[in-house]
Amino acid sequence: MNKSESTQGARAGPALLVVVVLLSLIVPGAGHFLRGAFWRGIAWAVSLAGLGWAALFLLPPTLVASAVLLAGAGLGRLACAADAVRVSALRPRWSKVALMLGAFLAAVTVFGLVVGGPLRAYYTANYGRTFTIPSHGMEPTLLVGDYIVVDRFAYRSRAPERGDIVIFKYPLDERRDFIKRVIATAGNEIHIRGRQVFVNGAPLNEPYVTPRTGGVSAAEGSCGYRYGCEPVIVPPNAYFVMGDNRENSRDSRDWGFVQREKIVARPTAVYFSWDGEGHRLRFDRIGRRL
Repeated sequence: MNKSESTQGARAGPALLVVVVLLSLIVPGAGHFLRGAFWRGIAWAVSLAGLGWAALFLLPPTLVASAVLLAGAGLGRLACAADAVRVSALRPRWSKVALMLGAFLAAVTVFGLVVGGPLRAYYTANYGRTFTIPSHGMEPTLLVGDYIVVDRFAYRSRAPERGDIVIFKYPLDERRDFIKRVIATAGNEIHIRGRQVFVNGAPLNEPYVTPRTGGVSAAEGSCGYRYGCEPVIVPPNAYFVMGDNRENSRDSRDWGFVQREKIVARPTAVYFSWDGEGHRLRFDRIGRRL
């Protein structure tokens, strides 16, 4: 470490220290540059950026991991600001400070546009994308106004299983994403009588289904849920999906099976929930795992 980066030397005034802290919080390393500790600032900038990107890609897309990532980023910037304050560098020439600070900020900006932007876009598109629930088809598991975190890597190493909630391309308009529950997988026999779903001849236990609160129940032998009376075998590489709110869900009963390659993600948790009718935040749903 050279003299200009020594922790011993000239004192800085309160106004300069405030600027140093603010710069360090906004762009880690910039505060060090203002003090003339150029190499120390570069070391902080590179270290925090590297740790941040590593954590972003290594941590799973859960609420706890997101909180850890945000807390770590905040603590890192605070530590950087504290170090910039305690550095008592010799007063460099202000022309040199301005030139180096300008070059540093320009480099950070270029990195953000050329490298950071595409990396964030890749992460958002493939791993950390979020969705909001616009309809009643998955009640009571998911409510209108729920915002969910999804894992787009969930089915890279395994196939969807019966009971999984999945996000897929809507078969009638693949520009739209749908979210439903897997009821039967390839090779399963699916049969619906009245309000009871049978898979491979056995009644399916479905505690997640919305209880019916009124109306006339379908007869035991009738073709309930708007689906055919005869058992159907799910074809290879396909899934039969249904909404938990069986009375208000458009699903495989209407437009058929979902192909394996059309399933794009698995929801992991609710991170925010807003009741639009009651105009209130649903605190009890925030953090609920799916």
